[in-house]
Amino acid sequence: MSMPRHNTRRPRPKLPEHGDWRVHVDKPHETEHLLNPPLDVWRRLHLRVEYLQSVPLSALRYGYVDPADEWQPVHGWKRAIRLAIGLCGLLPLSIVMVFTLMVQLYHAAPVVGNVGFWLSEPVWFTMLGGLVFMVLKGFRLADPVLVWLYVLGHELTHALAALLCFARVEAVKVDLDGGYVDTDADNLFIALSPYFVPLWMLVWLGVLFGVNFIAPFQAYQPWFYAGFGFWWCFHLYWTTWMIPREQPDLLENGVVISTMIIMLMNIGVLLVVLRGFGVLSFSGYLQDFVYCARQIYVSFLDLGWLLFG
Repeated sequence: MSMPRHNTRRPRPKLPEHGDWRVHVDKPHETEHLLNPPLDVWRRLHLRVEYLQSVPLSALRYGYVDPADEWQPVHGWKRAIRLAIGLCGLLPLSIVMVFTLMVQLYHAAPVVGNVGFWLSEPVWFTMLGGLVFMVLKGFRLADPVLVWLYVLGHELTHALAALLCFARVEAVKVDLDGGYVDTDADNLFIALSPYFVPLWMLVWLGVLFGVNFIAPFQAYQPWFYAGFGFWWCFHLYWTTWMIPREQPDLLENGVVISTMIIMLMNIGVLLVVLRGFGVLSFSGYLQDFVYCARQIYVSFLDLGWLLFG
């Protein structure tokens, strides 16, 4: 959903006939009477979202910049270096981290298998919040709102990452067609931050922690956990939905290295979440990480010896 960081715009690609909030129909006049006036705007938003999700993003996105300023996928020696880093460095690291997480969850089996753990207030209400999101998304009860919130969060994350890198943010564009951030700098962190920073979850936690600082809200802790689960699922769903759709955030930096970084960072966020629930410890994870790295290294040496020895 991010755009090249330029101000120059060009006309957007033409939408299908009567595509101004509606999907294409062969005889649009026959459906006009089906739009109930009080629900007209909401219905049009729903149809617009369905249209945007049913066509290739390449037909919709990036109608904002001049062709001369279009982003270019990484190529040449830069692509070769990033591909080597992704395959030889980040891929083995991600494999070790995933195996270590599996070992940690195996060690935590007495905790995870405890009925009291699943019925505890933090876990129960976190799962309930995630279920609310899945119901809303599965039945498309609030698609226009969810899509707009995702685009807004995506572009705001780009902008905040740019500010953290001491770059200047000149413009932010957000609508259901997508959005862009106009900055005077770009790097991997700015480009990929929306895919591993759950902005709305952080906003939710920040607001509730602020409220708790002013007036303790112990009686409202279920809302805290439910919101946490809702926004965590929100982040995971849209991240997995966007990555396969040839986003320029990934293409302009190399798909392999970008995907590996996103995976590693999301595993890191997951570790923090599991630590918050008391499922694992960072010290134990580090010990198991060293153990798994050694075992995988020895296994590869043995495999190489069998194949080439």
